[in-house]
Amino acid sequence: MFINRLAIAIIIVSFLSLGVFQSSFTVHGQTTTAEASSLFRPLPFEDAELGRNSHAYLGRIQAPTEEEREAFVNEITEYGIQASKQFGMPASAIIGMSIIESGYGTTRTAHFANNLFGIKVWGFNPANAWQLKGQPDEDLDRDIPIIANFGPDRIVFDETQRRDNWYRKFDSYEQSVQFLTGTLLVNQRYGFAINNYQKRIANGWDMKDASMEYIYEIANAGYNHLGGDYYREVVGKLMDQWDLYRHDVMVDEKEDESPITGIYHTVVSGDTLWRLSIHYGITIDAIKSANNLTSDILFIGQVLIIPVNDPVVTEPIVTEPVAPTEPSEPQPEPSEPKPEPIKEEPVLEPQPVEEQPKQEPVVEKTRGNGNNNGGGNNGNGNGGGPKRR
Repeated sequence: MFINRLAIAIIIVSFLSLGVFQSSFTVHGQTTTAEASSLFRPLPFEDAELGRNSHAYLGRIQAPTEEEREAFVNEITEYGIQASKQFGMPASAIIGMSIIESGYGTTRTAHFANNLFGIKVWGFNPANAWQLKGQPDEDLDRDIPIIANFGPDRIVFDETQRRDNWYRKFDSYEQSVQFLTGTLLVNQRYGFAINNYQKRIANGWDMKDASMEYIYEIANAGYNHLGGDYYREVVGKLMDQWDLYRHDVMVDEKEDESPITGIYHTVVSGDTLWRLSIHYGITIDAIKSANNLTSDILFIGQVLIIPVNDPVVTEPIVTEPVAPTEPSEPQPEPSEPKPEPIKEEPVLEPQPVEEQPKQEPVVEKTRGNGNNNGGGNNGNGNGGGPKRR
């Protein structure tokens, strides 16, 4: 009986290693049938001998070419400048973070989910998410069932029972940057760094020094579990290499545009652009234009500016209660060692003028900044392998 089970297990692993059971993936907006095993180092369920859980965080086997790197930086530069003008953080920091977190777009999450920053959606099979199979167990509250253990860092987990390796799936790199800058980095945890950055610039700081200090502050606030000194160093090298500071714009050098006035609205479950346009009495295009939206997709916790002179007094938007897709993650006691949450929601923004209905928050986070290794052997400042979990 044991021999029969072993034979079946070997057959299953063989098929998985060949990509037989792998479905099509969305790769930066394009459909492909390429198997993960042909692009990336093997995972434990793909290769019992060579596959390792730490491989889940590494970039693809083939390092990006110089042309690919330039194309990636040029594309992200546009989105970084847009975020800088809209939210006030340094464009150089956003571009540098995109490079180090995704290895120029070569990590699995970047390749298959357009997720450049390892932004998680904790839950059991949550909507609009992609599962990074084979990664180490990061659930601090429960043990993931183990199917097979081939030795240290070579464990096959029961992926159907996991809530700790789902990552938000984006339609494009631009959408990924918009979520990072317009939802995570403007929340209560990291938003202070934007204000400090702008004050330093106004006080005559050099653009480079101010951007480096911004990186240091968000990392120390929890964005990177290795701390501000480490993150400032690795991102700073890339900002120097690509001379990204030239994209930072002084506050008084921004385009002379009339400021958008209105009220803030925090997106809750059930909100759509159409519902918001009816609620506030403005057009969908006006909302998209005020927030530089390129699609109709909204995210829970996203903060929108509604360009109205006076708040429209109407009944609140009523939505049907939605069952949570994930259990709440308990917070540690102050006396306990603090775990390594990096990017998390709920997003706490400036309170809107009009009270919004209370909704269940959605938790977004990454653990240990696993995707900022930048492709392992890709080199050139892309990181040095998986980070300590």
